Amino acid sequence: MNMEATLTPAQEGKLHFKNTVSPLDGGTYALNFVNTLNNRGSENPKDYLTNYEDFLYWCYNAKVIEYDHYQTIGLEAYCYADETKGIFEQVIAARFMLYEIFLSVIKGGPADEIFVRQFNSVLDAASKSLRYQSTNAGWQQVWVNIDVEIALPLWIVVLSAAELLVKANPKRIKQCKTCGSMFIDRTKNGARRWCNASVCGRQVNDKR
Repeated sequence: MNMEATLTPAQEGKLHFKNTVSPLDGGTYALNFVNTLNNRGSENPKDYLTNYEDFLYWCYNAKVIEYDHYQTIGLEAYCYADETKGIFEQVIAARFMLYEIFLSVIKGGPADEIFVRQFNSVLDAASKSLRYQSTNAGWQQVWVNIDVEIALPLWIVVLSAAELLVKANPKRIKQCKTCGSMFIDRTKNGARRWCNASVCGRQVNDKR
């Protein structure tokens, strides 16, 4: 029996949705998040995030959150639709902000102050739910009271960006020569040119 023939419309929609999740070639949560708008600035950009449900599933697929949080936050988002709409607007604004910040790194200059303020504003909101604790394994950073926090996945992504900006060699943060996606170059010689050599690199080679 053909399994797809037995799917309900809702299941078919979810199957399609899972098949269109954005590639994870950036190497970090933050850059993968920026890349959810693909071919930015072209005539045919592809936006993988059209609502909060898209964003939440992307976070689960990208391992930003675990399955339990995906389910719990998803239910909370469904129950508080107006709040969720506002959070999704923050998500899209943060994606553009991070793109501009990382673009400034790639170009070797400072980021616009408006994006710096926006970046710090998100980090300030996240810090209200962060604590440090001392364990046998050393000091650890932990989240508190976040089981139903709709903004949590965004906070995790922006904290990933903060860590990357502080710790990474800025010359290793690059932009794909073909599609414009961003990635961290972890190759030994630092010669990576494409987000995905088998896709974008092949397109260049095919044109030669």
